[in-house]
Amino acid sequence: MRLHHVYAPLTRQGHEVILYACAFPGCEKQEQIDGIEVHRLGNDFTFSFLCMMKLRGWVKKHKPDVVVEDLNKLPFYSPVVYKGPLVIQMHHLWRSSIFKETIFPMALFIWLSEESIRWIYRKCNFSVVSESTRDELVKMGISKSQIKIIYNGADLTAYLPSAKKERELFILWIGRLQKYKGPTDAVDVLEKLLADFPALKLVIVGSGPFKEKLATYIREKGLEDKVTLTGFISEEEKIDLLQRASVHLQSSYKEGWGLSVIEANACGCPVVANNTTGLRDSVVDGESGLLYCFRNNDHAAFQIRNVLNSAPLQSQLIDGGIKRAKAFSWDRNSSEMLHYLQEIIETR
Repeated sequence: MRLHHVYAPLTRQGHEVILYACAFPGCEKQEQIDGIEVHRLGNDFTFSFLCMMKLRGWVKKHKPDVVVEDLNKLPFYSPVVYKGPLVIQMHHLWRSSIFKETIFPMALFIWLSEESIRWIYRKCNFSVVSESTRDELVKMGISKSQIKIIYNGADLTAYLPSAKKERELFILWIGRLQKYKGPTDAVDVLEKLLADFPALKLVIVGSGPFKEKLATYIREKGLEDKVTLTGFISEEEKIDLLQRASVHLQSSYKEGWGLSVIEANACGCPVVANNTTGLRDSVVDGESGLLYCFRNNDHAAFQIRNVLNSAPLQSQLIDGGIKRAKAFSWDRNSSEMLHYLQEIIETR
């Protein structure tokens, strides 16, 4: 989604954008999407290797002014192959948190791959989405002068408060269903609040590999009538939920930024979020939302209880959130990325 929002506007300005992406079942191997020429190949296990092996040929074919590597989990090692203008864009590093997400051999492989960044990518220019990610790179030996922070945006023409809808008594959780996103924490937080708010419910939006385990966890807790798993929904449906929810809970253990936080802010939905990388950047604690102590579900329930019990606090967070969201838009993000790419091209 971010790639689309950032780079599609550049094609409308006359720039040529070519994207090589991972294939998936039933996909078109080549197509145009809003001016972006998309090529798909490989799968989750082979894509990174194929990119490294084929990059030289792609450069020879397309003759780009600049190459952008979207580094997520496994590097493509583009600096080894390509010596021209290059930008590495990324949301976050996994670091030790990957060991909580997958089996040890795979986690170790990803961790070691990230460790190679400090050597293979040490002279590269980076585009990151938050101070947290920048600081992680600096700790790995990348100079701060080589890192540009370009915050994620939101569609501020679509994500808006609604005066026609009243807030309903449910907590909204949005994200890909993976263990590190903390969906089971959201279920635990709901359970802790039911004594005080027996009518309270939890709506979990998203799909992913953790879906079946999450459904089992909800059944074991006996909370099937209190928790709704929507699966994938349209953007219009997501906006409607954000306009009606009492609280948006962001329980992820690690984020690059936390886009749903800004989207909730824009819709006037109070935010309670885990105090972790990325989320502590997107949330201004006490102004645009409330942070809770890292993975402390008792404190998360305490913060949500405060929001539900205090109309003045609700108004404070809603007003502060709407003001905060106005500072972020995809148009601004796209413009800043274009200027950064032009700067890299001119420098090289």
